[in-house]
Amino acid sequence: MSNRKYLALQRKVARFFTKWYDPHDRRPYTEIDCIRTLEIKPDGEVNITLKPTRPHCPCCLLDLQSLKEKLSSIKGVTFVTIHVVDIPASQRWTRVLNG
Repeated sequence: MSNRKYLALQRKVARFFTKWYDPHDRRPYTEIDCIRTLEIKPDGEVNITLKPTRPHCPCCLLDLQSLKEKLSSIKGVTFVTIHVVDIPASQRWTRVLNG
């Protein structure tokens, strides 16, 4: 991927997160501090480490699945991996989301 396309992809992903709202809040993910790390590789792979706002809520898990699907549909994104941290059973959440 050329440098220009890579920068465009970074902007698309950043815009995406400013419009993705937490199911329990009226603010986007960029404002509620749930994203710990966001890595976008030049080959289009996106790695996200995050902490859900309500770890025992099933709709948060479904929301993260929808987030992954929508993020994967962005032109230039080849693969999305979500790592869930700092909650009970975070390994299970990560396994379900990426399995």
